Amino acid sequence: MPPEKRRPQRPLVPALQQRRREGEVVQAAIEVFWAKGYTAATIQDVADKLGMLKGSLYYYIDSKEHLLVKIFQLINRDAAAILQEAAAQQAPPLDRLHWFVRTYLEYFFARYELMSLYFTEWSHLTGEYRSEVLAQRAEFEVVVRDLIRQAQADGTVPADLDDRHAAFFILSAVNSVATWYRREGHDTPEIIAASYARMATGLLVGAGIVAGPAVPDAGARRTG
Repeated sequence: MPPEKRRPQRPLVPALQQRRREGEVVQAAIEVFWAKGYTAATIQDVADKLGMLKGSLYYYIDSKEHLLVKIFQLINRDAAAILQEAAAQQAPPLDRLHWFVRTYLEYFFARYELMSLYFTEWSHLTGEYRSEVLAQRAEFEVVVRDLIRQAQADGTVPADLDDRHAAFFILSAVNSVATWYRREGHDTPEIIAASYARMATGLLVGAGIVAGPAVPDAGARRTG
C-alpha cells in the first residue's frame, strides 16, 4: 500500500497575517458600529473602513451578525480572564469582589466603545449567537454570587441577604456605566472604578446595619 499522504501544514507567517487581519476587521467593525449603530451600519461600511472589497471581507466573516459576535467574543475572552483571576486569588472573598469590580471597570473604561457595544447592541443577536452571549454573561452572576456566599460564610456579609439580589444589584450598577460615562468627564477612570468597587463591597457589609421591612421568606415569594 502506498504511504498515507499527510496534509501539508499551513505556513506560520500567513497564519499570523490572517489573525492580524481578522483583528483589523474586528477593530474596523467596532469603530463603524460605534459611529453608526449596528442597525444602520453595513458590511460595505466596514469594507470601506478597511479599504478592501466587500466580497473580500467575507473571507473572515459569514455575516454582519457574525461580525458582532466576534466583537463580543473578544470581550468575553478578556472578561473571563478577569473572572478567573478574581476567583483564584488567595484573599478574603470580599477583597476578591472588590478587585473584580475595580479591574473590570478599568477594563471597561480602557475599551469604552467596545464595551458600550456589548451592552447596547447585544439584543440584535439571534439563535445560537444570542444563546452563546447570554450564557457567557450568566458566568458573571455565577462568580459574583459565589463570592457573596463565601463572604456570608465567613461572617463578613449578613447571612440573610439574598445573594442573587445582591449580585444583580452590583452587576446592574457596573453595567449601567455604559449609559452615562464620557471620556471627557470630570473624574478619571481610576477614580470611578475605585469608587464603584468600594460601594459594591460596602453595601454588602452595610446591609446588616440598615433597618428595613422584614424580607418575606422563600415560601411567600412569587414562583413565576
